Amino acid sequence: MNEIDLKKIATLLDKHEINGEELEQLLYARKTNKEVRFLIIDVREEDEYQEKRIKGVDYLIPLSNFKHNISVIQDKKDIPIITQCRIGARSATAQSQMLLWGFKTVINLSGGITHYKGKTI
Repeated sequence: MNEIDLKKIATLLDKHEINGEELEQLLYARKTNKEVRFLIIDVREEDEYQEKRIKGVDYLIPLSNFKHNISVIQDKKDIPIITQCRIGARSATAQSQMLLWGFKTVINLSGGITHYKGKTI
């Protein structure tokens, strides 16, 4: 990946909200370049997650129990985090909470998995 691409990736990781195409670019960059670091958190419920999920999700932390389970990533406050759900509403709520709790960069996936056209499992 060349420098221009890394600048574009850095710009995406500095946004408050991204779309599915931008997430695909970030996932590809993370897969092909060790310098690209971010986490994806799915905030849907376990049954939704088992039914269909974005390939590359790092953590399932359902919003219904978010405050109690966020401790699994408490030491990752300096890494950009992308929140996602079905349509983007729950992930926006998670994003707001995480910013209040001191996470530096939290990005919401606009439209959630519903509008995501990339790889799912």
